[in-house]
This record gives sequence, C-alpha cells and structure tokens, in this order.
Amino acid sequence: MVEAWLTSERPRCLITASFTREALAKLSQRVEVIYEDWRKTGRIYLGDELIEKINENGVEILVVEADQVTADIINNTNLRFIGACRGTPYAVDVAAATMKGIPVVHAPMRNSQAVAEFTVGLMLALLRKIVYAQRRLEKGVRYEADRDFQEVYNALQGREIHGKKVGIIGLGDIGTRVAKILLAFGASIMVYDPYVPDEKIASVGGKRVSLNELVEQADIITLHVRLTDETYHIIGREKISLMKPAAIIINTSSPGTVDDSALLEALRQGRIAGAALDVQENEPVDSSNPFLALDNVIVTPHIGGNTEETVERQSNMIVEDLFRFLDGDKPVHLLNPEVYHRG
Repeated sequence: MVEAWLTSERPRCLITASFTREALAKLSQRVEVIYEDWRKTGRIYLGDELIEKINENGVEILVVEADQVTADIINNTNLRFIGACRGTPYAVDVAAATMKGIPVVHAPMRNSQAVAEFTVGLMLALLRKIVYAQRRLEKGVRYEADRDFQEVYNALQGREIHGKKVGIIGLGDIGTRVAKILLAFGASIMVYDPYVPDEKIASVGGKRVSLNELVEQADIITLHVRLTDETYHIIGREKISLMKPAAIIINTSSPGTVDDSALLEALRQGRIAGAALDVQENEPVDSSNPFLALDNVIVTPHIGGNTEETVERQSNMIVEDLFRFLDGDKPVHLLNPEVYHRG
C-alpha cells in the first residue's frame, strides 16, 4: 500500500521550487513544509549538499525546480515522493527513483501559455522596432530640423503580422497556442512537424510543409521544439541561407536548436531582417553577448516561461498530485506509473 511508503503521519517536505503562498498554506495542513525558494535563496543544491539537507531534516517528500536529483541522492536518502516543477524534469534521475519505488511527478505545460504569449510579443516588438526605437532615443535624438524627425520616423517604420506567412517548427502545446493567437492577427500558418497528424495542423488553420519550404516561404519563423539529436541545429547555416531577406526568426524553444554562429553572421551581413532570441547556445546570457550589438535583434535571458501564473500552475499541479499520493491514489502527472503496479 502507498500509505506504507511513508514513515510518518505528518511527513516532512522540502520545497526548493517557487510556490505560491496559497499552495504552501494548503500543503502545510497535511505535511511539515521546509520552504527554500531558489529564487530567494539564490542556492541550487548539488550532490552531497542535498543529501545532507534531506537526511538532517528527515525529509521524505522533495519538490524541486532547479536542483539536480541524481541517483546518488535518491539511493542515499529516504525519499518517498519527488515532485519536479518542470514539463521535462531533466535534472531528476527518474530511472533511479523507479528502481527504488519512488513516484516522480512533474508539471507538464505549466508555462505553455506564458511562452506562447512571449513569443508573439517578441514578434510584435521585432516587426514594429519597439526595442530599436527605445535604443535610438537613449542614444540621443534631437530635432533641429524637419528632416531630423523624418529620418527617425522613416527608420522606425515597421511591419504588421497581418497577412504574413508564419512558419511554426514544432506543433506541440506551445506551438499550437502560438498558432491560435496568430490566427487572430490574420496570419497565414505553415507547420513543419512530422510527428503530428494532419487533423492537428488543420485545427489551427495551418498547412503542412517541408522544412525547406517553410524556411524559403515564411516571413516569420518560430521554433517550438525540444533539443534532441534530430533538432540540434535544425536551423543551421544551410537553412538560414534559404530564408527571405525580409524574414525574421524567433527562438523561444531550446538552446542548440539554432546555429547561433551562422545566425549571427547572417544578421551582421544583412542577409535576413532580424531575430528575437530568448534561448541561445551559450547561457546564461550576459551583457557581453554579441547579438546585443545588432539593432535588428532582441535578446532576452531565457524568461519566456517566467510568469506569476506559471508558478501558480506548477504549485497547484504538484500539490494536487501529492495529495493524491498521500490519499493512496495514483497521481495524474506521474512519470513512472510502473511503481504503482508492483506487488
């Protein structure tokens, strides 16, 4: 029985992820909470540090966001439940947890709406030259003659999403949300995703195309794929060379999906119109990033999913699944359901 997995009626729960006050209060009714939000402490536990923290406090329930939960940590503690506040909990050794019979839950799609809205926001900012306009003003603009205003006004003429061909690479949850938002702007949707059925593409008013067709025809290219061997540099030097001179590219997906060196070269040479990058191959991004020198590029430090609502969703999803676990029921967002099929 699941209840037997816990050694205490009121087990201790260590949370190093960001949680809402409401979720913490709700959780505290059933477990003893040790809350150390990594955003506030600035600390990410690794290796022996986390083992010591868990064992010293008698922790049986662990909820993380950025910490590395390795096999060594799992095998040298008395954890009974692990929650990961991520869609893909790459930092948790799920196989090791399964071997030890520990359920691992996650928070799929917790930041999908945030990333989708952010993606469209970057499109608008880039097409309408919003960031560039502020840069011009910060550098010092004086209107000493009529032609001075005309020069600035002409330089800041932008473009609309309406009527543009948008190429979406990856029609998962985020890509689907982006497509639906763009339909309201009157964009034309093209999709490259060999793993989704025609019905899904049709549901967003899209047209299935090959990757070459997408990069050749799209006015706006946006990536929404996870990094795999197949998607590494899916937009590389060759594909960039096929893009329209007036095309822009948006990357809010995963570092490594775009060949940043090839992209930087193309932007410097004016072979494509612009880019907005929330993810890059060399992260974390700081002020030395070479893309920052270009006025036709927007650079942000991997903040696409960083909203209050994302924290609210992940908090609620983990708490609800933890309560199911405590009640002896199978969690909904379970990564290793086989632990519930053991004799």
